[in-house]
Amino acid sequence: MEPVPFKGTYREAGWQRCGAMSAADGITFTPWPHATMPNWSMPALEAAKCVARQGDDLFERVHPRLYEAYFTRSLNIADPRVIAEIVAAEGADMTRVHADLESGAGREGVVKDYEAAVAEGIRSIPTVIVPQTGRVLVGLVDAAMYRAAVEEAAG
Repeated sequence: MEPVPFKGTYREAGWQRCGAMSAADGITFTPWPHATMPNWSMPALEAAKCVARQGDDLFERVHPRLYEAYFTRSLNIADPRVIAEIVAAEGADMTRVHADLESGAGREGVVKDYEAAVAEGIRSIPTVIVPQTGRVLVGLVDAAMYRAAVEEAAG
């Protein structure tokens, strides 16, 4: 997929808002430094599904590295070479990852998650549903709202 404009667009404004909101929580959110940005994250999502097939521990290491690559290191997570570096660095069996990608297992997992979300009425990213209470947090939500949701869930 072709990259999309970033500088001077609503995308850049959104990244600036996210950076400002996350700074107080000590989160490093680096504004995208490039004129264009990837148009999708399907390669990263597929890789994450393939990694999950190798175990929860590996997935729990890779998943945040993919977010960090995009939001902190400004790497193109639509580039399969970038994804392969990240996944391999966390110890994934790359022969198995490539086989699962080739078979479509990663894409199938992503599509299933998407279809389940749509069936539940989810239309925005991010959407967080707190299982204990059913509380739904949609879009750019500040840390205070997340804390309130966690406290409510904890009872």
